[in-house]
Amino acid sequence: MNQHHFTIQHGDYSADIVLGGEWSLYDLAEYIIKTIGFDFDHSFEFCDNLKNPYRSKERYTLFADMGDDPDYNDPGVQNTLVSTVFKPKRKMIFHFDYGDDWHFLVTCKAVKPSEKKRRFRSVLTTQGTPPTQYPNYDEEDV
Repeated sequence: MNQHHFTIQHGDYSADIVLGGEWSLYDLAEYIIKTIGFDFDHSFEFCDNLKNPYRSKERYTLFADMGDDPDYNDPGVQNTLVSTVFKPKRKMIFHFDYGDDWHFLVTCKAVKPSEKKRRFRSVLTTQGTPPTQYPNYDEEDV
């Protein structure tokens, strides 16, 4: 089994995480959201266009798994393994919540052999302030 090392970035926040390559992209998305502290309550995709995810040539979408992706033949995230998509230095945008348009840069830093026999995942480090998914706006701000 291999372990995949990732850096997740948004603004001044970054997190270094590691997980076994046998995890799916859905599992990776769920762990990214857990690490950031968001609720895992919206659709998402992994996109290869770092500047404009909507113009990506390679996308892995939750909609494909739900059968709700009529305009594209994108692969889904539930059965696509991290190890088939991410190699060292590979960058993708994790696009979460199409309404609020959260974009997180996901960089595969390394793929290393692991002696672990079971699935694993871990947060190695975090820096900066994580974004707030649902800011509490004062009535004056609305």
